[in-house]
Order: sequence, then structure tokens, then C-alpha cells
Amino acid sequence: MKAGAQPSVGKSHQTERLSEVARLSALLADQVLVAQAAGHPAPKPHINALIDAAIILDKYEVDLPAPLGHVIDQIGDAEDEGAGRLAWLFRPFQGSKE
Repeated sequence: MKAGAQPSVGKSHQTERLSEVARLSALLADQVLVAQAAGHPAPKPHINALIDAAIILDKYEVDLPAPLGHVIDQIGDAEDEGAGRLAWLFRPFQGSKE
């Protein structure tokens, strides 16, 4: 195996893994949004997983899936103290609201 072939294989594997993170985070975010629409609170482990996914995707400059973006926007718009801290964590992921 050539030394030059290794990075492209690694890059391809990384792209596949990031695509899977995006896909799974979109599915989980959809579940959270459906639960909220039905009047159920989002489980904290789900929110934590979505935060982790958003951080990973942002780190590798992958666009956030739309459902994950909606969850982040909701957290950013929340006014209570606990959600306010989460909103602060999400600042790098939010677009300007000018």
C-alpha cells in the first residue's frame, strides 16, 4: 500500500462517520421536536447527545441538519436560566439574527 493512499482512505472514512453523525442527529432532533409538539419535554440525554453532535459537526465544518438547527434555535430562544446556559454553548452554531 502506498503511503499516499492512506490519507484518502482516512478522509473517506471520516466523511462517512461525519455523515452518520449528521444522519443520527437529524433523526434524534426529529424525535425531540415531535415530543415537544405533543407537549412532552425533551429528555436531557437527548439534548446532551444533540449538543455533542452539533459540536462535532461544527468542528469539522459540516452543515447542521435542519432538525438539529431547529432544536438549537429553540434552545437559543429559551429564556429560563438552564436553557440560557445551553444557548450560550450554542452561540458558535447560531447564525446572526439581524
